[in-house]
Amino acid sequence: MDMNVYYQQNNTIKKHLKKTKMKLNSDIPSFKGFIRKSYLTKNDKDVNIFVNVYCFGIQSISGVILTFHVMTDDGMLRSRVPISEIYIKEPVNDIPFHFKQLWDCFSENVSVISYDFLGYHKAQIVLKDGSKIWATYMFTVDWYDNPYSDEPSDYKCGHIFKADDGYLLCQPNNRVFWKDSNWVTKTMSEDLKQFKVDTNLPSVENQSNRWVTEDTNSFYYDIKLKKD
Repeated sequence: MDMNVYYQQNNTIKKHLKKTKMKLNSDIPSFKGFIRKSYLTKNDKDVNIFVNVYCFGIQSISGVILTFHVMTDDGMLRSRVPISEIYIKEPVNDIPFHFKQLWDCFSENVSVISYDFLGYHKAQIVLKDGSKIWATYMFTVDWYDNPYSDEPSDYKCGHIFKADDGYLLCQPNNRVFWKDSNWVTKTMSEDLKQFKVDTNLPSVENQSNRWVTEDTNSFYYDIKLKKD
């Protein structure tokens, strides 16, 4: 095969693989909730009317708010419903949409996980203006293969919480102060500025210029330090 053709085909395959691994949409632990009817009708007169929905998926688009796929109890399927429009109960003290999610989505490459350890844990969330609210953990959204998530000092995931007042939140680690009656028994230091972001992720193999395996087919091969 002509090498130019080979490289061209190989690059085409790589581009295809890069495209196909983009997730965009993801299943989530489904839950019942509400959305304001005014979101569906675009009529301000419906702002205090709430519609029953089942939330069953998310969609992540770089540079905008996290959105959900929902189905109403009269059979309407709606996609790209912003997290700020979804409620677990009718809110008494709602907050601005840009308080509910601190950072826009980082990428279409997204994963969802519900950590067993964090399940049903309460936490105090510090909003962008410094005010604090209580909320309960639901699941976590994490992004990958983008300039921010790949840079250790910029990496952030989004924990999805249901606030005690009924709205949903998407907040990073440094805005969440967890509570656990059995494990979290100490008071967090008041000097939060002492805690720094990560600056690198070490690679165990970048030392391999000094360590080599034996050149055999042995299953239990030896590893030796290479002499200078």
